[in-house]
Amino acid sequence: MTKKTKTVRTFYLYTVSLLSLIFLAVGLGNLINTNLKSTFFKEAEKRDYSVCNNYPNYMYSIDTLKNTEYATEDKTEIIDQMIESYKNWEKDNLGEICYKAERERKMVNSLTMILISLPLYAFHWAIIRKERKINEEE
Repeated sequence: MTKKTKTVRTFYLYTVSLLSLIFLAVGLGNLINTNLKSTFFKEAEKRDYSVCNNYPNYMYSIDTLKNTEYATEDKTEIIDQMIESYKNWEKDNLGEICYKAERERKMVNSLTMILISLPLYAFHWAIIRKERKINEEE
């Protein structure tokens, strides 16, 4: 093996090991962060997920519409349907149900990152150690 090839190979091995280690740290950090928020710091999690905060636009003005002089019987019926629709939406999109789905998605992403980067790091680091040992013997 030429000196240039050896240098490129060493650079590659250390770069891949470093990147794998970074991804491993990020995956572990995200996993720990998600678990801490779901067990100890529950209030910190409430503003994290945009899915949980997407309220239907029409809910902000329903109360004003219902209490005005322009509220005919047809409009009142439509408003009541909108309120019922909102209550159904609320069951599926607010509270623990919403946070649980987002939490699980984050945990799956973190575990995937860990499961890919850990073997990659271990494999490349083992090659580095093996080559270092061979170089020390020479």
